[in-house]
Amino acid sequence: MPYEGSSLSCLYNQPILQKVSHLLPSGPHQPVRPLTYFGLRKGKRKTVKSVVHRFLRLHCGLWLRRKAGYKKKLWKKSAARKRRLREHVFCNKTQSRLLDKMTTSFWKRRNWFINDPYQKYHDRTNLKV
Repeated sequence: MPYEGSSLSCLYNQPILQKVSHLLPSGPHQPVRPLTYFGLRKGKRKTVKSVVHRFLRLHCGLWLRRKAGYKKKLWKKSAARKRRLREHVFCNKTQSRLLDKMTTSFWKRRNWFINDPYQKYHDRTNLKV
């Protein structure tokens, strides 16, 4: 048994989480999909609300999003870069499939809005999906 003044004696008295805390990654957290498969009230699948707020789904199945960083540190970005960041871009096939899984059929139905700026993009012509 080591004597009380050694550094090993303090290891025996620490909880396990403190012993291995330096082994755990301390960087940014892994992204999660807080998807509810079965709701408590009706037992139905639920939509992830952050998807509905951040993305726009076109009727053809494509998803639109803003470029990353369009709100961050604008004071250090040039005017041309800020203009490029304000653009909307399409999500790729993998992202679109993931976003479709995170939303219910209610968000996939066709909507008819008055003066919809995306009206001409809802239907794709001569392109395979």
